[in-house]
Amino acid sequence: MSNWRRTAGILWVVSALVAAGISLIFRVDPAQVVVTIAASAVAAVLGLWMIARPSTRTVPLSYVVGLAWLALYAALTVQQSGELVAWTTDLFLALIGVGAALAAYRGRREAVSRRS
Repeated sequence: MSNWRRTAGILWVVSALVAAGISLIFRVDPAQVVVTIAASAVAAVLGLWMIARPSTRTVPLSYVVGLAWLALYAALTVQQSGELVAWTTDLFLALIGVGAALAAYRGRREAVSRRS
């Protein structure tokens, strides 16, 4: 298994746990809580899948989840732009998700180059 795909899986699990914790503790808007908890669940499942049963099928899913994660947390960053701590936290979470998707991409590139 590619270390990069394992790293991506770990990043997804960590981002899911941090996002869920922040949502449960600090978010007051019920819609934000529901959406961020749902996104966290998807990220956690993907991350565990990438760690436990690595395959190249998880890489495109990581791209899709990464784009959705980025869109969600970018929207929350804009929505909460008046609250410094809230938007910096959302920006940090967006970057972790992008990092996970990029790590999965790197793992796929290494797997392809090894086959050549």
